[in-house]
Amino acid sequence: MKSNKVGRALVLDLDGTLTRGGENRISKELKEALLRFKKDGWILILATGRDRRDLESREDLGDMFDGWVCEAGISIWIPSTGKYRVLVDERWHSFINEVKKLECVISKENTVNISCNECVKDVRLIASKFGVKYKIVNNKGSLILLPENIDKSVGLSELLRVISFKGFVAAVGDSEIDVEMLKNADFKAAPSNADQAVKEIVDYISSREDGDGVIDILKFLERLFAKE
Repeated sequence: MKSNKVGRALVLDLDGTLTRGGENRISKELKEALLRFKKDGWILILATGRDRRDLESREDLGDMFDGWVCEAGISIWIPSTGKYRVLVDERWHSFINEVKKLECVISKENTVNISCNECVKDVRLIASKFGVKYKIVNNKGSLILLPENIDKSVGLSELLRVISFKGFVAAVGDSEIDVEMLKNADFKAAPSNADQAVKEIVDYISSREDGDGVIDILKFLERLFAKE
């Protein structure tokens, strides 16, 4: 695969991709590989369902990423400039503030994770009250509430526009919530623990899981561009 465009960006999911998830951190070996890509001129972008506050508390992320797509596309953050943009309107905020009062949700900055199926009916009633169109996306068992027209691809497109990036985009993800982002990348890859829906659309699947799989994918990309 050849790249005749200006610039290269590497977009990576966090949980189930860079790490196993939960409180697991990015390994030293993976961090070194990512920093090598950055030194070689790649733009590094983190695209995750987590919110900015949670990400800022992570000591393993540091200044490694040039941009963050947060909350599965709802918001973007550019650390170097401090630019933070939320891609939803006030009606969505009013809706989410009401949803956050439910006992069955885990609050984020601009959305929630739904901890059980029982409160889906309550969310539907609140959405009807505010005239909000939404979707509930299953992110490997974690249900995240999103605006109907938002996904990681939307957030990524906005971030790339803001930083005036035009070029080759490689993306790595593991779950169905990554599918639209992966579909729109020039090169798409996944670790071996990826959902079947992801495996069906990517160009390369590592034989290893999570961060070890990403290390393998990075080596593959290095070989790919060494042939140019």
